[in-house]
Amino acid sequence: MAKPFVPTRHMVELYMPGEPYRDRFGNERPGKGEWESVAVASWWVDKTVEKSEDSVLRTIDALHVLVPTDSATVAASKVRLPDGSVWEVTGNPEDFNHGFHGWDTGLLVVHAVKVEG
Repeated sequence: MAKPFVPTRHMVELYMPGEPYRDRFGNERPGKGEWESVAVASWWVDKTVEKSEDSVLRTIDALHVLVPTDSATVAASKVRLPDGSVWEVTGNPEDFNHGFHGWDTGLLVVHAVKVEG
């Protein structure tokens, strides 16, 4: 793994689920995990969507975090920002390290959402 060429000086916490287990109905569930502090290059929030259904106003915000490649997340992961807000990771991280003439940022983009309302 290459060292990220963008400094990782901001701290967030990542929740990584533990080993999966089967519940009493035979369904596979993520096991209890732990929060760990991770140095990241940056994060940003965009794409706020407002929905109103049945007299309820719901907002959906999107978070994007640049994490080192060794901090890859899975779909059951969570991100906690320094302000205490918790975000649910969606999908797999995006990897733009395509090996073109040694191009390797050492970073992945993790996407997460937070729904309120």
